[in-house]
Amino acid sequence: MDDNELDRLFGKDSESEGMTPDDTGSDAPDSDGLELSEASSDDNPFTFESGGEPSGNIADVYDLEDDNIEDEPQDDIAEDEPEDKETDLTEENIGEESESKEQRSHKVPQNERPAPVKKFKRKPVEDNAKEFNAPFPLSVKSIVVICLALVVVVMVILIAFLPAFRVKNANIDGNVVLTDMEILNEVGLEYNAHLMSGVSGNVFDVIRLNYGKTEEKIKKENPYIEDIRITIKLPSTVDIRVRERSKICYIKTPDGYAALDKDGIVLELSSFDAKGDVGPVICGLNVRSAELGKPVVISNTYDYKKAIIVLGAILAADNASVGGNYSMFENTSEVRILPSGYIFLTIYSPSGNLIQIKLDSLETISDDMAWLLYLFNSEGIDKVSVDGALDMTDDDPIFKEY
Repeated sequence: MDDNELDRLFGKDSESEGMTPDDTGSDAPDSDGLELSEASSDDNPFTFESGGEPSGNIADVYDLEDDNIEDEPQDDIAEDEPEDKETDLTEENIGEESESKEQRSHKVPQNERPAPVKKFKRKPVEDNAKEFNAPFPLSVKSIVVICLALVVVVMVILIAFLPAFRVKNANIDGNVVLTDMEILNEVGLEYNAHLMSGVSGNVFDVIRLNYGKTEEKIKKENPYIEDIRITIKLPSTVDIRVRERSKICYIKTPDGYAALDKDGIVLELSSFDAKGDVGPVICGLNVRSAELGKPVVISNTYDYKKAIIVLGAILAADNASVGGNYSMFENTSEVRILPSGYIFLTIYSPSGNLIQIKLDSLETISDDMAWLLYLFNSEGIDKVSVDGALDMTDDDPIFKEY
């Protein structure tokens, strides 16, 4: 059987199989069937083998692209992530996750889809440790301040109630004119009073436990006290050190008499009624003002200085004397400086007689006062029982009775 016969045979069969009796007629020529088979063989994209099954690429049948075939499994793999993977529970991630599930479920209605399972992320161990290891509420500085405050409170309690801080003893030194009781009254201390009651003044006085303000007050109120130091000595003791001013003379004032020290500070003010108790008195001075605790104001200060020098020489002679109990300074009644330059002393002798001594120079005043004291202590002038005058302006002193 040749090829033509085969073509006709297959063409006739295919025509009879693919066409209905209505479509084909018995009168159709053989050429039409041949043409149909050829056309169908050309237009048919399939090739048949002996098994009758189509052969060829399935992509040609369904008109699919290779890229789509490869991408679809990748999307499935990306969507099918492990369930135990940690996810951030934010609104965007939850929405994306639900959307991917909807895609995998081919857009299943929302009311039929199961609710997404939320997985919570476990906190690291370090965060939990931080929550339990909270910082200590007090810093080192706060602890130190609290400790210092406690120490101060304890010290205050001990100082307030211990018997060692109560006055039991008082040591007073340096006073000559003022008595111990007068000084204690000035300080204001009483038996069993608290030692700290008088501590005052600046910071250094408080640290040294000194009575700073009390000291200043005493020096202002009592001109005899040139300086005073009051300190605490535990247990129960107060030490008082005094430096007094020494009264060296009196001067006449319009109201009476003013007692002065060597620097001219007014120590006392007396009326004329106390004339018998004052001495020595410097006369012949023009006093402008005399205020207690302040220097006296004098017009003729040169004469005042000369009188002070004479009184100083009398004191020096008394201190240098080793024989007798007679004090020439205590028995000097008056020192008068005249405008002519002469100096007159009025002194009571050991026998009580009034002797006036005339001087004209201060060059040998120390030697003159030492000789005069020797004369009073000797038997010669002591036998004079009348008042008189002793002229010491010449080399040979002359005594004349009144």
